[in-house]
Amino acid sequence: MRTNRTTYLNEQLATGKNRGRLGFSLLELLVVLSITSLLTGLLMPTLSTARESARRVACGAHQREIGHAISMYAGDHRGRIPVATVLDQQSPDPSELSLARKAYDPEAPLPSAEFARPTVPRPLSDDNWDALGRLTKWHYCDTPDCFYCPSHEGDHQLSKLADEWYEGTRTTNDALYTNYQYVGHKDWRTGKRRRLLEGSKLVLATDSMRTRGDFSHGAGMNMLLGDGSVKWKDDVRIRPQLPFIPHESGERDLDVVYEIFGIKF
Repeated sequence: MRTNRTTYLNEQLATGKNRGRLGFSLLELLVVLSITSLLTGLLMPTLSTARESARRVACGAHQREIGHAISMYAGDHRGRIPVATVLDQQSPDPSELSLARKAYDPEAPLPSAEFARPTVPRPLSDDNWDALGRLTKWHYCDTPDCFYCPSHEGDHQLSKLADEWYEGTRTTNDALYTNYQYVGHKDWRTGKRRRLLEGSKLVLATDSMRTRGDFSHGAGMNMLLGDGSVKWKDDVRIRPQLPFIPHESGERDLDVVYEIFGIKF
């Protein structure tokens, strides 16, 4: 009888030990949660940096697409790059060089849907296309994706504006902006025309510098050069030099901004 009782007690003790091993104590759980939180805190900046690096690469790829489109345009237009009419005004406004399509007359009707996304390429009848937007008008770049940076968090995001690029799906008469600052077809100070023959000495486009919200990368920017290459420029001083809202009248002097990072437009 005593042997049976001893055996029974041993079995109960063994069972209790096994049950204890199936879970965590409160202290062990707190330790695990603390370690997890610590590791998450250490990894988050790394993951954020990796995501931004990937966006920079995508942004550079978009600029290369623009460069290829400009090269084809220039080949068909005697070496000339797209005209930006904002530089042909009596008071040139280089701050508006991210403009792709000018605003419409509010009284003008929206285009008919029957002309939306034509299957046969032809120059779009819309005469409001300007600067980089002319690449769309003449079908050198039919999709709007390449005109937008994945890092952009301002007012001009592709997800909000995709339909505005197509006849028949446009919903507003507002001006249409890209995320990239185009150099323009001429120097607004001297009137000298720009050509792709300048190669890497010519900066064709950068991140938009219309406002601080338009500047997509806080620590610097991608630059599209005349030879089709894209170069990253580190400079945290650019964004603080930009206005919070667009200037409403007159020419905005951007020379100071350009001198910060050594670009001579």
